[in-house]
Amino acid sequence: MGTKLRRGFRAESEEYAEEYRDELGLERHAPLSPKVLCEHLSIPVHDLSTFPGVSPTEKAFFAGPGNSLFSATTIPLGTRRVILHNDYQHPNRQISNIMHEVAHIVLGHPPKPPLIGESCRNYDATAELEANQLGFTLLVPKVAALFAVEGFSSLAEAAAYYGVSVKLLTHRVQITDVRRWAINRARKRA
Repeated sequence: MGTKLRRGFRAESEEYAEEYRDELGLERHAPLSPKVLCEHLSIPVHDLSTFPGVSPTEKAFFAGPGNSLFSATTIPLGTRRVILHNDYQHPNRQISNIMHEVAHIVLGHPPKPPLIGESCRNYDATAELEANQLGFTLLVPKVAALFAVEGFSSLAEAAAYYGVSVKLLTHRVQITDVRRWAINRARKRA
């Protein structure tokens, strides 16, 4: 049986997206920069390319052949959390990666070492599903997905506006069912 979100989690994610936009003085459908949110939440974000704990050889690996092997992680420093992300990846991917880590922190997921034993990944399917859901929702809440469908000539144009991939935006449009909402709203206006 696959991992499922707990009841009410999607609605809770939408509430977080609205709350953070309110706190930052943004419209409900406005883009939300993960770095601005991190600053607001006092979460330091570090680029892999300049992080002192990573050797030049490791940086070259993650900039080149190992680019897809590391996206981002949350590092515990005492009672604080720090995000380290791969700034060699595409900017849209970086935005998604950072927001995914923000979601882990907001949800209180305890940081875990990336590996357990010899090359066995330490993976918590429920925590990852929740972080994906909240991270994607923070980037494109339902009102933003509706705005993307109604306010732009294409999802590619809307994705560029939100700084996300077309794939992520398409996922949010589908999961929120906003195309149907947009059709119903257009009928009412006609």
